[in-house]
Amino acid sequence: MLESQAARTVPLSAGQRARLIIEMVPLGFFVLALLFVVFYLPRLTGTPPSLALILFLGLVVAVMAWIALQRLRDLTAGAALVEEDRLERLVRSRSASGPQAFHGRFERLGRMRLSRAAYKTGQNGARYRVFYSPASRIVWALEPLEG
Repeated sequence: MLESQAARTVPLSAGQRARLIIEMVPLGFFVLALLFVVFYLPRLTGTPPSLALILFLGLVVAVMAWIALQRLRDLTAGAALVEEDRLERLVRSRSASGPQAFHGRFERLGRMRLSRAAYKTGQNGARYRVFYSPASRIVWALEPLEG
């Protein structure tokens, strides 16, 4: 029984690697924004920037750095884990201006983000072979299990 529960791995596809890289881009943008506010804005306006603005951008950079680190961990691993689990619930959320986000709650793995393809495959209560990146908690694919 323990052997069947052990995770195996499959290499990340080029598309999966690209998605992980793209999700690290916002960090660069916010670092540049923070540097602009701290070093160049005072020269342009002649007044020091607001401490609240600097603290806010610092917090955003810290959050983006944490997200980028998770993506980098999965990129350097170069593989997705494969485990069997039961999908308890699918959730699709949509913001007014942003893209759709897909999530699923699994019996053992907990709450994870799902790719669009995985979301379309999923059905509440069904058992799947789950292909996912552990640090980013992104499910790349769901493969139905018989029985």
